[in-house]
Amino acid sequence: MKRVIAIILSFITLAVALYGADFVLKDRTDHGVKQCIAVYKQPRDSVDVVVLGSSHVHYGVNTAKLWETYGISAFDYSSAEQPLWISYYYLREICKKQHPKVVVLDMFAPAAILDGFKYTYAHLAESFNGYKLCRNKINMVDVSLDDKSELWNKYFPGFVGYHDRYDQLTKQDFKELTYDYTNFKGFTPNFGMNSVPAPSVYTEDVLPPSDKSVEYLQKIVDFTRDNGIELYLTIVPYQVNHERAMGLVQEEVERYNWIEQYVNSLRESGDEHVFYDYTLTHLYDIGIDFEGGSDIYDESHLNYYGATKFSQYLGLHLRYIYGEDMIPDHRGDPYYSSWDVHTEEIKAIVEENGYEWR
Repeated sequence: MKRVIAIILSFITLAVALYGADFVLKDRTDHGVKQCIAVYKQPRDSVDVVVLGSSHVHYGVNTAKLWETYGISAFDYSSAEQPLWISYYYLREICKKQHPKVVVLDMFAPAAILDGFKYTYAHLAESFNGYKLCRNKINMVDVSLDDKSELWNKYFPGFVGYHDRYDQLTKQDFKELTYDYTNFKGFTPNFGMNSVPAPSVYTEDVLPPSDKSVEYLQKIVDFTRDNGIELYLTIVPYQVNHERAMGLVQEEVERYNWIEQYVNSLRESGDEHVFYDYTLTHLYDIGIDFEGGSDIYDESHLNYYGATKFSQYLGLHLRYIYGEDMIPDHRGDPYYSSWDVHTEEIKAIVEENGYEWR
């Protein structure tokens, strides 16, 4: 009996030690890991709008501004180069604890992530490492790694990828351990200004996304419909067709045209829970300054000022389409006080970087 107890205690000690090491060594990046950690800390049934997609989302959708101006309790549940199959399993995971009224899904992934996409496997740790171990995660990892055993060895379990960070730990790593992730809503402002060509819809040609993207877009459509969630498709403004595929010309506009046709066909068949805001066709409504560069961080991302402009527009549009009955104004409600704290934290970051709060 003593031997059995000793063995059990040894396993418990090992498990606790591994959990502690994982907790300390995990690289909490702003590009998906912190978003995943924070989503589990949100008060139950408090997220009315969840925003899914790539880094375009957590750089471009200012959740603090959505809260301050409209009282919308939104969360950017995004990660670097997030494809639709990861968006789908993110959606399933957040719906374990939240019942969002609207899912905002950025359409960059199906437009750009094609066969030959050079970042297909490069940023998966950002999507995996904050996600709790469960059936959703196993399924997400499986569909993301495309039966490549060498990638399983690299990315799963996540501890394999960052177990040797001992000599890289900084004070910030330990500071992160005490941070209250309840107040983090995913938004990560960019600070910097660069001029890029303004995007335009220059063709009426249509090309479909990859078969895999089409499959998971349909899964997201089905899941939101079956769970009474409105699905709002959009494009966070950026310089389209910036080269992202090995030796291929990006034809993102043609795929955005396909998405427009796809949504029209859904609505014609009677499925009206999907809305597509083809922002590239009316950028004047948003007012992003591309050529002047005041709103642009780089060819793919808005800076803080650009994110604020887009978020002001997005909040107004969401309210116009869905109304305050569906997306209430929660300002002043103590249950949503973490969005007040979040807004103050973002204001402090903006000030530290020498920018004006807008």
